Amino acid sequence: MNRQQKILIDSRWAGNTGIGRLYHEVMKLAPVEANCEFVKSKMGLGSLLSPLMLGEEIKKSNADVFYSPSFMPPAFSKTPFIFTVHDLMHLFYYSKLHKIYYEQVIARLAPKAKKIITVSHFSKKQLVEILGIPESLIQVIYNGVDNHFLQNEEEYESARPYFLYVGNRRKNKNVPAMLTAFAKARIPNDFMFFLSGNEDPELEALINSLGIQKRVRFLGFIEEEDLPKLYKGAHATLFVSLMEGFGLPIIESMASGTPVLTSNTSSLPEVAGGAALCVDPEDVSAIQKGIEKLVNDENFYVECVVNGLKRAPEFSWEKTAKATWDTILS
Repeated sequence: MNRQQKILIDSRWAGNTGIGRLYHEVMKLAPVEANCEFVKSKMGLGSLLSPLMLGEEIKKSNADVFYSPSFMPPAFSKTPFIFTVHDLMHLFYYSKLHKIYYEQVIARLAPKAKKIITVSHFSKKQLVEILGIPESLIQVIYNGVDNHFLQNEEEYESARPYFLYVGNRRKNKNVPAMLTAFAKARIPNDFMFFLSGNEDPELEALINSLGIQKRVRFLGFIEEEDLPKLYKGAHATLFVSLMEGFGLPIIESMASGTPVLTSNTSSLPEVAGGAALCVDPEDVSAIQKGIEKLVNDENFYVECVVNGLKRAPEFSWEKTAKATWDTILS
């Protein structure tokens, strides 16, 4: 048996987010060789002082390795450290301050890491080409899909067929383009568009201008245990983002036996692996035609279901956790 190593972990990422989900799954499957201790500071995740705080926490610890499930490396560390950069979205769709943080903090500190984990080969390519991080430092470890999506047989009960979008409303998510394409699609009017989250004034104005008020439903916050039923009950999942580091809804939907309309850019074709319908996210008419195809072409629809059910099991949190711990403990 390998000797036990003390791992200091930035546990501030635990919570109900995509990163929190990764953290939970990795920690749940921690091997006996990992003696885990946790960062004691409660500093907010958005604080630009986090790298300095992490450096101090590492200095106080006698850990063999420091690990963070997200993009906060320590400003200084004699201890080997590993952190995860899920994507470079902050360079394109967030504030100027986020851009500066990535260019001046992550790009400068990353080469000092023992390893940097990222979630797709697309994100790895961006880290190398945009931030100049040495390729040899970057380890691609895909996210996983929970077994309860594969095993669930319950469907969300809806009187009308619906398309489903799960995610936030940031600009890269391209929600207005999906709504516009849905409104223009030549499909029966009983089709609905369900979105996670609550209505906001900007989307409300768009929906009113498109005349689809009665065909759009906001689902509010969706509990984790309700997601499999929502996916399984949907006619298809729409996830036509402008850019993603991974795109978890693609594999969650496929695992539920529900076809996916997604983008032909960034990491999304990589994750879809030929099992989803991929279109240009900047072309509303292409999204519209994709929606129409998923309604009107029954043979293609069944093909998407079958291919998705084959593709989804290739991703598992067990694989993700094992590869992560192998990287940390190596």
